[in-house]
This record gives sequence, structure tokens and C-alpha cells, in this order.
Amino acid sequence: MPIRVHWRPLAHAILMAGIGCAQPLATPRLSCKVENTAETTTLAAKVNGSDAPVRFRIDWLSGNDAPQNFKNHPAKGNAFRSTYLLGETTLTRTILASAEADCILIHIIADKPGAVGFRAHFPGEAAAKIQDRREIILSGGKTHAHAWIIPFESDVTDDGKATITLSGEGEALIILNLTADPAAHPVSSTFTRLGEKYDPGHSPPGPHVIWEGVIGGAGDREKE
Repeated sequence: MPIRVHWRPLAHAILMAGIGCAQPLATPRLSCKVENTAETTTLAAKVNGSDAPVRFRIDWLSGNDAPQNFKNHPAKGNAFRSTYLLGETTLTRTILASAEADCILIHIIADKPGAVGFRAHFPGEAAAKIQDRREIILSGGKTHAHAWIIPFESDVTDDGKATITLSGEGEALIILNLTADPAAHPVSSTFTRLGEKYDPGHSPPGPHVIWEGVIGGAGDREKE
């Protein structure tokens, strides 16, 4: 009698390891669902009580190396990590919904210089625009959203269509914040506010200092 091999559960597990399930993260004011794969990270974020989520997408650039051994690690608190290889370089992403910082942060670091590269944008949102080169603003709808693309050493470029690209970096920080009422709860000063709190006296503030300060905050640290 031929042996029947039930491959579907195994195939499904392999597929889901590569795709990743939507991971919910939240603060007292914000919530988001994160779909995280080796190639893309998409956040559907909204202000609590709102029925109008905003989608923010990061396309991860891999150059000539295909991503290998991608893994989403179990969430701890309101943060979760993923790791993967590009050639012999390990990249680690951390996505954190920080109550203390009152925003969502995405941190990416490589253990060798120059491997971090990505494109960031609000997909399908014609109203989005670039401000001060490293900021993407989405306004005019039910939710106002603001994203900062902050490399640690190199610089960014944009395509004139509200997409910012970073390449050849070793570490970067993305800050996403949103509000349903910009007058009552402005978010445009988020980066300045975090700098004043975690790296006072420096303009611009150091993104590494902000990141270390945020993950060191009570309740926000993702323990290894």
C-alpha cells in the first residue's frame, strides 16, 4: 500500500514562517496590526476609538543577496523582533508600540556596516508628501499621520512621490505617530519631543540615544 504523505500542514507552517501572521501591538492611545516578512513590513495603525486605520509600508532592500532564515520572534510586551541573514550579515528589526514615547517605532540594525536599506511610504495615499527630506506626512483625511525616517550615519533620498529611500546604512530608526485631531493632539513635534526627553541639549538629537532611552523605559523594554 502506498504511503500517503500529508504535506499540507508542513507546507503551511513553512509558508507562514516566511509570511508571518499579523501581530497586534498597542498603547493606551494607539493600536496597530503588523504584517512582517523578509521583504516587507506593513503597519495598519489607528487611534483608539477610530475606524480609520492608516497603512504604512516599508519595503526592505536586499541588494544582490536573497534574505535567508527569516524569523519572527514571539512578542514580548508591546514589542517584537525579527531576524534574518543577507549573505553573512545578520539584520534585526524591532517594532515597538511605546506607551512612554506615545508613538510606534521601528528599529533596524545590521551586525556589519552598509546592509540596511529600505523604502518607506504610505501606500495608495495620494495626499502624502515629503517634509524636511526625512519626514512623510499624511493629512487631509480622518487620521493625520507623520513618519520620520532617521538613518544613524548616511542620508536618505526621495522619489518626489512621497517615498523615502535609505541604503548603505548600518542602523536606522523609523518613528510613526498619528492622531485623529491634530489641534488637540499634535504629533508633528514627536521627534523633537523625544529628543528633548532622551537627548537634551543636542540638535538634532541622536537617534541611537532616543532608541536606547525608549527601550530602557519602564514597560517598554523587550528583554532578550
